[in-house]
Amino acid sequence: MIKAVFFDLDNTLCDSDTAWNIAVRETFQLFRKHEPDVSEETLTKAWAKVHQQLFQQLDAGRCSMAEVRDTRFPHLFKKLNLSSGKITVELNDFLSTRYLTSLCLYEDAAVLEELHAYHVGIITNGAHDAHTDSQLSKVRYLGLTERIQSLTISGEIGVRKPNFEIFKVACERANVLLKEAMLVGDSIQNDIVGANRAGMTSILIDRKSDISIPKIADAQPDYSISNLYDILACLEHG
Repeated sequence: MIKAVFFDLDNTLCDSDTAWNIAVRETFQLFRKHEPDVSEETLTKAWAKVHQQLFQQLDAGRCSMAEVRDTRFPHLFKKLNLSSGKITVELNDFLSTRYLTSLCLYEDAAVLEELHAYHVGIITNGAHDAHTDSQLSKVRYLGLTERIQSLTISGEIGVRKPNFEIFKVACERANVLLKEAMLVGDSIQNDIVGANRAGMTSILIDRKSDISIPKIADAQPDYSISNLYDILACLEHG
C-alpha cells in the first residue's frame, strides 16, 4: 500500500530546461558586452566543455553541485584565456537570478492538492544552501514549501540520486517503508533506476513521449505517464 508520493523537482514539477535556456541566452548577451571579441560559437563550445568536465567530477563524487555552480565562470574564463575577476561573480549572480525568475510550475503540478491522503515530498539533486541557484531557493520561489511535507536534497544528504541512501533518508523522514513509497520523475537513470533499486514504485513522467528507455530491468518504470494527474490512477492500482 502506497503511503508516500515523492516527486523529482526539475522537469517534473517545474520547467527547468526552458528557464535554464532563457537564463543562459541572456547571460551570454551580458558576457559578450564585456568580451565582444569572443564569438558566440566559441563561447557556446567552451561553456559546454566546462559543464561537461564539472559534471563528470560531480558524478564521480569529487565536488558538490554548489562547487559546480560557484566555479563554472572561473573555469570558463580560464578556458577562454581571459582574466577573471568581479565579472565572474556578476555573471554567476545574473545567471542564477534569471534562472530562478524564469522558473514556472507545470500546470499539472496542481495534482499536489489532490494527494492529501499521502505524505507528499520532493527528492532532488542539487545544492542545499541559501544561494539563488539552489534547490532550496527554487522550492521556496515556486511556492512548494507549503504544498509538501518533506524535502530531501542531495547537497544536504551528501549523495545524489540514484544512490540508495537519498531514497532511504527521504522515506525515514516520511516514516514509511521504501516499498510504501512512490517516486515520480523524468530521469531514467536518476529517478527510475534509483527508485527501482531502492524498492520503491517508479513512475516516469514523459510529457513529450520522447524518452528512450534502455532495455534493462532497473530502467523499466512501473508506470509511464504524460500528465501528473495520471498519478491518481496509478495510486488506485497501487
